[in-house]
Amino acid sequence: MKKIIFLRLLFIPIMFASCNGQVISKEDINEYIKSKGEFDKILTSHFPNKLVAYPYTIINNKNKSKNDICFMLYENDVDSLKIDSIINKYYFVAKYTYQDSCLFLINRFETKNTYENRKKVEILDSLLVNRDCYKMKYPVPNFKVYNLTDGRGLKLDESFNIYVLDAKSGNRFENFNLLPNLQMPPEWQNGYSKGIACSKKDKTLIYWGIIW
Repeated sequence: MKKIIFLRLLFIPIMFASCNGQVISKEDINEYIKSKGEFDKILTSHFPNKLVAYPYTIINNKNKSKNDICFMLYENDVDSLKIDSIINKYYFVAKYTYQDSCLFLINRFETKNTYENRKKVEILDSLLVNRDCYKMKYPVPNFKVYNLTDGRGLKLDESFNIYVLDAKSGNRFENFNLLPNLQMPPEWQNGYSKGIACSKKDKTLIYWGIIW
């Protein structure tokens, strides 16, 4: 089994991954539990209690200066029955598809380059900050900025459904008291969102909890 890989460079999110669906060691499980424990249970209550033998990736990022606080778990090679059992387990406040023409994305203007190199983000089209169609939507992560060290893409495609468990505006976490995020409309310049995205086609489950 491939050893967990830690990236601890300045301002780079910590990621670690397993491969081949082999048995996960007690050490790896403990690292996952420790990492999850760094975030409020409000954000992580829907995450698995421990890792299972799927190829997985964990993203643990805490960059306050960029309103970029997130904990994510990607599970790959998950069968359809497992995906159905997870989705049926929860009550979701909203369901979107990745084909939705008006996804309300958190940090919409972040790119893979600005994310990985912690560059300042440019708001290229101010009209996208506060569209009328966002009024009835909940914010969801901008998944396209995340990438794995082993080259496995984490970009969602048209087969993904996105389920929002909860989302609220405002600074609600004392340890993550953030400045207003100018990539978001006025009523959502700070907040949090949590949920699950999945694709039976790609055999992938994504758990997220994100603060901005």
